[in-house]
Amino acid sequence: MKKILALVLALVMAMSLVACGKASAGDSATPTIDAIKEKGKLVVMTNASFPPFEYIDAQGNVVGVDLELAQKVADAIGVEMEIVDMDFDLLIDSLKNGKGDLVAAGMTARPDRAEIIDFSTIYISMGLKVIVPVGTDIKTFDDLDGKKIAVQEATTADIYAQENYKNAEILSFKSAIDAGNAVKSGNADCAIVDMLPAEYMTANSPEIELMDELLSAEDTAMGVAKGHEDLLAVVNEVLEKAMEDGSLEASFDKHMENFEL
Repeated sequence: MKKILALVLALVMAMSLVACGKASAGDSATPTIDAIKEKGKLVVMTNASFPPFEYIDAQGNVVGVDLELAQKVADAIGVEMEIVDMDFDLLIDSLKNGKGDLVAAGMTARPDRAEIIDFSTIYISMGLKVIVPVGTDIKTFDDLDGKKIAVQEATTADIYAQENYKNAEILSFKSAIDAGNAVKSGNADCAIVDMLPAEYMTANSPEIELMDELLSAEDTAMGVAKGHEDLLAVVNEVLEKAMEDGSLEASFDKHMENFEL
């Protein structure tokens, strides 16, 4: 009887192991992608005030380089894209808390941010530029200390200004465009803004101009939540292809030409 019971127990254990093995083998290697496919949409979070990466066109649509890239990610997965426009300072927490799948907002891949979310492949390297009024007495970056400096809140420009210009008055705005307009209106002595948006703002505004050098160099990437490696792999594949086939450069050229402040 003991031998029979031992045999039955061994058989039950073996069947359990087989069952567990089948369950493990059936586990998906792409759980995030599967979840996105199940809901039928890729939720992309952005801040539509950062041309050419993202901005609102004349028809009221959120457009830009990042949204074209994000659409390629959605197409690669086989789902629709849903855009959620929000304040920049809410993006990382919203991603962390599952309110969206992807941050596409011209975001700088900083080490402190990388502790909270995962960044994609770097798809453009640029940096911060300083916007000043034509005829200003600001001649060097050291001259910014003690001035009124306009920035977009929670961005690297805001962080840089806070860390490097202790005697300045930092004026925080919800968008880079608002920061640039503060210089145009005389409410700020200068603005620190990412390079491409800064070029937009000064291109057709004769009353403001850019200081010649980059204030600091930065790398731009997209963000996904920690643990979503399968989605990150698709994003990286899309970005790398866009860089290789020239579509990324073409997108930048198009939106730099189309945008009007």
